[in-house]
This record gives sequence, structure tokens and C-alpha cells, in this order.
Amino acid sequence: MKIISVIPFKKGLPKSDLTYFTSLEVAVGNIVTVSIKSKKILALVTSVEELKDKKSNVKGMNFNLKKVIENKGDSIFLKELLETIFDTNKYFAQNKNNTIASLIPNVFLEGYDNLAKIKITSPKNFSNVSSSIKSEKLLFQAPFLDRISIYKTLVRESFARNKSVFLVLPTESDINKFKDQISKGIEQFTFPLHSGISAKKNLITCEKVLASSHPVLLIGTPPFLSIPEGNLGTIILEHESSSAYKTVGGPHLDLRVFAEIYASKINAKFILADEMLRYETIGRKDTDNLIPLHPLSFRIDFMGDIEILGKNEKFKVLKEESVEEIGSAVSNKKNVFIFSLRKGLATMTICRECSETISCEDCGAPLVLYTSHQGKKRIFVCNRCERDVDGDTVCSSCGSWNLIPLGIGTDTVYEEIKRLFPKEKIFKLDKESAKNATGAKKVIKEFEESSGSVLIGTEMAFFYLKEKINLSIIASFDSLWSIPNFKMSEKIIQIILSIINNTEKKLIIQTKNENDETLRAVKSGNLLPFVREELEDRKNLGYPPFKRFIKISHLGNKEQTTKAKKILEETFESYSPVIFSGFVSKLQDKYVTNALIKIDPKKWSLPELSINSSIDENLYNKLLSLPPIFEILVDPEDLL
Repeated sequence: MKIISVIPFKKGLPKSDLTYFTSLEVAVGNIVTVSIKSKKILALVTSVEELKDKKSNVKGMNFNLKKVIENKGDSIFLKELLETIFDTNKYFAQNKNNTIASLIPNVFLEGYDNLAKIKITSPKNFSNVSSSIKSEKLLFQAPFLDRISIYKTLVRESFARNKSVFLVLPTESDINKFKDQISKGIEQFTFPLHSGISAKKNLITCEKVLASSHPVLLIGTPPFLSIPEGNLGTIILEHESSSAYKTVGGPHLDLRVFAEIYASKINAKFILADEMLRYETIGRKDTDNLIPLHPLSFRIDFMGDIEILGKNEKFKVLKEESVEEIGSAVSNKKNVFIFSLRKGLATMTICRECSETISCEDCGAPLVLYTSHQGKKRIFVCNRCERDVDGDTVCSSCGSWNLIPLGIGTDTVYEEIKRLFPKEKIFKLDKESAKNATGAKKVIKEFEESSGSVLIGTEMAFFYLKEKINLSIIASFDSLWSIPNFKMSEKIIQIILSIINNTEKKLIIQTKNENDETLRAVKSGNLLPFVREELEDRKNLGYPPFKRFIKISHLGNKEQTTKAKKILEETFESYSPVIFSGFVSKLQDKYVTNALIKIDPKKWSLPELSINSSIDENLYNKLLSLPPIFEILVDPEDLL
């Protein structure tokens, strides 16, 4: 009889490792079926001990051990993948079973037995990793069509060497866009993989890939790297700047890190690519010796005009020049896109009497004013927790009715366009007007089929637009700076580049500050000096990539917050944490407390990511010792 420890492939369990007993022949690395709350769950065996050696410990347990249901033998997943998952988990200091369940899609677990049978008869070599070959890491920054051209060559060369390629992308829309461009001529060897495809179709695709004697091109989201394809020679991580690589909710992971570690483990060529890479990735060119595949391009590849419209004495949603350009475009049956950062009529409302921001009583976020929401007219809605408040509300601080809406949301622009061009077709695309991908695709299809129409949208539109638009307008450039994020200048560049890529003739940017450095860089057509200056500022301020940020967050009432602050100060005293307490929004009777630790990146990284680096074990153990009420975020997107 044996006692084994396992990590279940299931989220939400309080403990990472569970203990079972079995009389079966089980080895570390095997996959077994165990019972958790009367459900059969697959689990990875992490340790095996004879019962006789653990008898005294077993007798002292205050619960009965359950029996292993079935041993499925050696894992179909490559050992390098499992190593990668555990390294990723350690880097982000998360719960093991949450991480493993997030990084292996359910389709592989549900179809495990079928995949295991195919793997046995597969012509692929599943142990082809050569320790003598060192993984090559490359940077690739160039316009979209230039990247596509290079990828076609890379795929052909890889196929000639009998090696497969995995093109990693963050979203379904990205996958569809790249697949249409890159699969021509090799359709029979190109396979998309993402959660938007049914489990049945994904499983059939996996079976085809494993059964194929020919190398393949896989185009999928990061978790599908776990496909047991033992012949990957190149992994390309595309649209590297996308925030969609960050997991939503727990566990807090960055899937770009997962992909990079895995490429190193299997000694695959790894390419980080985008039109504009993240500044921290560009900074790693020197700190981690990442080699450009081609000289990095910082030129804005736009043949049209960029016009910056500055101050007007009187506020207008759309300046006269913008209105004239829109009128000219629609009269010539050309489409127009108007970008607004936020949905709603006004992105913020303040009290004229006491200057208090009208905020959500439940979560503290600023309330957004809508012309209508779910059938209700003129209503305040919290975009974070979706609480709604009547539009006739008063200031919670002083009771005044004298409220003033600020900011230009999608509803504001929509109402203005409707007033100015009442006969034209007007479309709106944000999370309020399209609740899902199907709704968004419908809006874009109708817009693109309606000549001389106007689309008002948020960043959501970038995922679905297929055809270039004659005229694009950024309604309020200044509102882009309203988000408190140390990466905001980088984010703004990415937004402008996305709009440019969807624009054919002209981009108009409305602003109150024509001398904004970001605008000047865009207007010049050369972003290199701006990026260099930004990286120098980050170096001086101790920001990524020159420092690793680790943020610890806590939510509680005043008494709990005081205790949490003391725990953070005492636990991490030797790391000089900066603690934001009492400063962050009051949420009814609760407060958010954040502790920020800055550490040398070499002391919180992995050799697969950065040469001569390691995880600070002392700090790691301190993070793991925190109660579950503390949230740990490594490489956070913001500091507040």
C-alpha cells in the first residue's frame, strides 16, 4: 500500500497538494483519477511513499484518506511542460492547482484518454529535446504585413527541417486575423486552437496534429502550448504588447512568461513580436541580451495624414474641422471611426459645490453617466461592479444637486453625431452596446457594409474591424491620461498605432495640449527618441525592466486594514515595502491597502528568462506565508 501526494487539475481548492492511498503501481509524474467532492478529477502525482514508512503520520490524521480511483500511467504532457507550469507558478507565487488548471485547457483533460491512445501510435518524437542546443530568443518589431512576410518564410524553413511552429496570440480575433494571412498555401497543415472553438472540434484538431507525420503550424492562445506535440522548433509570441495575456482573476499570471519559459525548456527558437513591443521588452534587449531578428522598426508606417487639433475657447465634443471632415467623408460614401476611451455619456461626474467625485457606494469606482442602460433612461452605472443609480441622484458628500458631467464617452459622441448628421447611419461599439463577440461582429459587419456610416467605439472595436476606414478621429486625447498607470504613455502609443492600422487616409486627434510629447512623437513618425527617453526615465525612477515590482493587496474594514498594514510592515521589513494605506478609495466600511516591493530583476526571475537569475527564496517563502486574504501580483499593470 502506498501514500501519494497529488496536484489536482482543478481550480479553487484551498490546498495545492492532496493525499490519497492506493495499492496500484504508481510513480511520480503519473496521472491518476481521484475523487474530490464526489467528482472524478485528474491529478498529477508529485510524491509516492510506502504506507509502512508513513504509518505513524497517517494515524495522527484527523480525516480519512481516500483511495485513488485509477492510474492512467505516464502523463501525455511533456515533462518540460509540467516543469514550465511549476516554474511559472513559482514566479508568480500562486496556488499550484489553480495554475496547472489554468494552463492546461479542459479539452485536453476531458479528452485525455483519446489523446493518450493517439500519442502511443503517433509518428512524432516526444523526447526530441536536445540539451546541447540552447534556446534562441529574438525580438521582432515591424509593421504587420512585414511580420507576416517573415513568418511565411520562417514556417517554410521550419517545415524543411521537419519542425513544427506555434504562433501564440492573445485572443480569438487575433488568431483569425493572422490565420487568414499566414495559412495560404499550407491550409492543410495549419490548425487554430482557442477556447472559442467547441471542445469537440479542438479535440479533433489535436488528434490530427498528433497523428500527422508532417510538421504543422499551430495558431493558438498560450494554454494550448500544452498540446503534447513533441516537435516544436519555433514559438512566436505575437501581439506581445496585448494586456489580454494577463489572466483575469486568480491565479494572477502573465502568459507571455509561461510561453517564454516553455520555449527555453524545449530549446525552441522564441520570437517576441509586435508593431511596438512593450518598453520593458525593448529594455531587455540590453539587460537580457535579446537579439533583434531584424533591426527594430520605430517608424510609423502610415501613408495618410495625421492632424492634431488643439485648443478651442469653447468646449465642443467635435471641433469644427472634425465636423467638416466627417461631413465630407460621409457625403462621399466613406466610413468614419470615432474613438472614445470610455463607454457612457460622461466618464466622470463631480459636485460643483464640494468637488466630490460621484462614486459607487459598493466599490468606490467613479460612476459613469449613460443616456440609457438596460432600458432605463439617464442613469449612473458603475462599470466595475455594474451597480446602477438613478440619474437624479445628489452628491453623497454635501447633498447638492449641482452636479457637472466631465469627459467624453461613447454616448456623448453618439448624441453629438446624431444631432449633426441625423440622416446618416450611426453605429456604436462598446461593452454596453455589444455584450459578446457575436454582437460585436454583427455591429462591425453592418458598419462595413453601410457606405458613408459612422462608428463610435472604444478599444473593443480594434478586435473586430476588418476593413480600413477612410477617416478616424480620437475624440479626446487628453482623457487617455486619466488612467493612473505608470505604463500609460506606452498604452497611448499602442492605442494610436491600432487606430492608424485601421485607417486609410486621415487621423484627427483632438486635444487641449498640442505640445504633449507623445503627440509630438507620433506626428514626427519616429518613436525611437521617445522610447529611449521613456526607458531612461524608468531607469532613473526604478521602474520595470530595471526593477521587478511585486504588489500585495488587501481589502478589509478599518480594523482589518490596520492589522494588514502591520503584517505587511513586519513580514517584509527587510525589503522596504512602500505601503499605500488609507490613501486608496474608501469602499463603504472597507479600504484597499497595497504594498509595493521593488527588487533587482535578477533576484526575482528564472534562468530560462534571464541568465544568472533566481527567485529570492526568503521573499518567496514570506509571500507564501501570507493568509489567503492577501492578493499577490508579480509584474502588476498598475500600482494603485
